[in-house]
Amino acid sequence: MSSKGLIVVMEPLSGDSITSPLTIAGEASVFEATVSFRVVTVGGTVLGQGHATASEGAPQRGTFRAELKFDTPLYAESGYVEVFELSAKDGSVTEIVRVPVSIPGSY
Repeated sequence: MSSKGLIVVMEPLSGDSITSPLTIAGEASVFEATVSFRVVTVGGTVLGQGHATASEGAPQRGTFRAELKFDTPLYAESGYVEVFELSAKDGSVTEIVRVPVSIPGSY
């Protein structure tokens, strides 16, 4: 859950081993129902990113479900699935959930 409770991630779960394509699902109360997400390694490399539209926009809480294709690292890495809201004013991240995951490598 994000710091203000506006985003809840139900899939994937903390500690999951993820592969591409990845299903990302949850609930959100965000501006214009737009939820952004990415898969990022602990070192900060973004392996894939995208966005989805929740079933309701703020102030209501809607559900979202999306599939994300991401690059598979050569070697297994730890990382995060980050689900977040971007500010309509300046594009900065206003709410974020970081789900720790393991990312198997292709080697």
